[in-house]
Amino acid sequence: MVEINWHVVNNGLDFLESAVELLGSGGAREVKYAALHLSASIETLLKVRLAREHWTLVVADPREAQRTKYEAGDFKSATIDQALDRLAGIANVAISEKDRQRITSLNRTRNQIAHFALIGDNPLATRATVARAMEALLRFIEKELAPGAPDDERELINDTYASVMERIREIEVMVRERMKSLKPVISQAGVPVVKCPECLNEAYLFADGEPGSCLFCAYRLAGVVAADDYASNVLGESEYATVKDGGEWIVGHCHICADRALVDGIVTTGSVKPPKDAFLVGTTVSGASLIGALGAVSGSRRGQMR
Repeated sequence: MVEINWHVVNNGLDFLESAVELLGSGGAREVKYAALHLSASIETLLKVRLAREHWTLVVADPREAQRTKYEAGDFKSATIDQALDRLAGIANVAISEKDRQRITSLNRTRNQIAHFALIGDNPLATRATVARAMEALLRFIEKELAPGAPDDERELINDTYASVMERIREIEVMVRERMKSLKPVISQAGVPVVKCPECLNEAYLFADGEPGSCLFCAYRLAGVVAADDYASNVLGESEYATVKDGGEWIVGHCHICADRALVDGIVTTGSVKPPKDAFLVGTTVSGASLIGALGAVSGSRRGQMR
């Protein structure tokens, strides 16, 4: 089992190093592969930590776990979501909600790539998603994977961590420089600015009568799509979980165009703030119970893109 674990750790770290190299190259094709490789790294290393608790926790259904099949790699393994739940609930591993969102966002991007449905194929947005998930993984490695690792694993982890950190600093500088160059435009924008539902940079500008767009990654989708994306990716809400628990989804219907594009709890930055009651793409909606919108007065429908 010790030998198996070392090889699995080695594979997970190999995927991480590959993801960093691909991300640093800057090409659209390489960035997509960076997302795939980082997702594989996260899934592998989460399960390494889970296996330390007990090997059966790595199996999708622990009740059906068989040691011989596990050692042969012939079994259906837990999903990333299952691994995260088990790490928190059984292994008492603390992964912040923000880091979990970053990992989930990358997994969603990975699925889109694998199923040929990466909307807009935007390398800047994908790069930002990968960079944030990588930051979450590095934090997990430092706090949860390296501590308690056998000596040979710890040496491998520490060496990889050091080399990856050197490369990731270069990537972070690129993101910061890009945002720095956009700062004058954002600060002088005559509309509210919010975190982009795709890249999560504070660079999404509202528009008047049409969907807004992100200056950083060029994300620009129909209001009903952007509203759900904002609620899920920025606010960290789940429509499925909310409705399942008997709650009310925070995205409601617009009082003007009737589209489901109003977001309760939106947070804006920049020099222009929305009215206290509501904001709908440049239009004040007095007396509304919701306090934000990513929809368009024109009533764009889901599925419309740039």
